[in-house]
Amino acid sequence: MTNFLNQFLLVIQNSSVDNTYKMAWARAIVELSINRTDPRIYLEEIAKVMLRNYWNQTIFFDLVQGSNPSKPPEFINEVKHLINFFYEDKETHIPKRFERIESSLPINYKKLVSILKKDVSWRFLNLGKEKVDLYSYKRGADFILLDNIQVLAQNSSLLFDVINFRWTQILEQFNTSPRVAKKVKSMDLGESIRRKSLRPFRPYLDVTNSKRICFICHNTIHEDQLSIDHVIPWSFMYSDDLWNLVYAHKGCNSQKLNVIPAQSEIERLNSRNYELLEKLKQMELANKKHTHELELAINQNYVEKFWISAK
Repeated sequence: MTNFLNQFLLVIQNSSVDNTYKMAWARAIVELSINRTDPRIYLEEIAKVMLRNYWNQTIFFDLVQGSNPSKPPEFINEVKHLINFFYEDKETHIPKRFERIESSLPINYKKLVSILKKDVSWRFLNLGKEKVDLYSYKRGADFILLDNIQVLAQNSSLLFDVINFRWTQILEQFNTSPRVAKKVKSMDLGESIRRKSLRPFRPYLDVTNSKRICFICHNTIHEDQLSIDHVIPWSFMYSDDLWNLVYAHKGCNSQKLNVIPAQSEIERLNSRNYELLEKLKQMELANKKHTHELELAINQNYVEKFWISAK
């Protein structure tokens, strides 16, 4: 391992936990080094990669990226403004990856670059009280010069793993949501964030709700309006679990967004789970995987625990 690579790893491993800027910057640099020989990397290129990664982490999982949730890092504020613009006037708030809707967003890259110039571009080189020589950067410049760009490219797989691990560690300081590592890994090139079909859960939900009454508005749902809702939002759980799924109108489901349920809803969900498990045990479905998971969730009080964490 070269001294350059050792120093790069040291910066990642010893980065501050105030926010995730250094991880987003490091990941962008490594990503941009792949299939590239020109040592000059422009800050606008870095800003675009950082924006993409922060967008996907925020719109799908609403991960907090700094130690003060009421005052997010400046770059994250810009990401949230763009997400608000994306959702504006839309009837259903279905998240989409940045790559799919980038061209429709009013992105002010000059502002994003100014944020990088002010903060991370030069601070990334600080290792404690020392400054490491990873790249050349003149304060206020529009680019960095990375003479060892091929070293990053050749070791990109290792570096992505190290950066993702450190990013996860930092995020776990600010977020109580489960599966943070999987959420961070979803940024990887080619990694998709896909919601699986919930149709296989219908036979289970029908056991206690054969009339298909909406969990949210308490009215009967017609087949063309039937959807399955995550009571504790999917963006928090990043998982489909029978104990957290109920029937809801498509409209009620989409209007709910990522709102954390009220205690009364949690109590109703708990009651439904006890009733559902009791009936499943009397049926042939009792030996199925979802039934065992439902029993485990009840015994471990998952509903209450994850609800409190989400709050």
